[in-house]
Amino acid sequence: MEKREDRRIMMTKRMLKDALIEMLKEKDIYHISIRELCERADVNRTTFYKYYGSQFDLLTDMENDMIEFLTKTIKSNEADPEKIISSACNYLEGNIDFARLIINNNVDPSFAHKLFTMDCIKESALKKFAGNKSEAELEYIYNFLVYGAFRMVCVWLNKEERESPEAFAKLINQMMLNT
Repeated sequence: MEKREDRRIMMTKRMLKDALIEMLKEKDIYHISIRELCERADVNRTTFYKYYGSQFDLLTDMENDMIEFLTKTIKSNEADPEKIISSACNYLEGNIDFARLIINNNVDPSFAHKLFTMDCIKESALKKFAGNKSEAELEYIYNFLVYGAFRMVCVWLNKEERESPEAFAKLINQMMLNT
C-alpha cells in the first residue's frame, strides 16, 4: 500500500515540475501563481501545498534533484572523469527543457554558484593537481576548469544538433587533461 502512495506522490510532483518547466518558458518565476501552476498541472492547490510552500520551493526541489544526481554520479565514478561528464550530459539531455532554463540563468542566476560550491565537485576536479600546487594555484585551476567546462556545457546544450554526451564528455576531458 505504501509503494502505491509513493508512486502517486512521485507522479503528482512530476506533473507539477513539468507544468513549472512549461510555464518558465513563457514567463519568469515571479509571475507564476500557484493557481496557474496547479491548473496547468491539473493538481489541486491543497495537494500542491502538501508538498511545497511556493513555486520557489518547487524550483529548489528540481535543482536539488539535479544536484543529487551529480553528487551520486561523482561519488560512484571518482576515478573516471569522462564517465562523470558523460553521465551528467546524458542527464541534462534527458531533461533538456529544464537544463536549458537553469543553465542559461533564465530561472535562478545563483544555480551555477550552488553547483560550483559543492565539495564533491571541487574535490573531484582538483584530485589530479593536488600534489604540487599551492592553494592559490589550485583555486585558479579549479575556477578555470569548472567555469570553462560550464560555459562549454552551455554552448553544447543550446545547440540543436549537438554531439552525443559521450563525444562531448571526451572533448571536455581531453581539454582538462591538457591543463
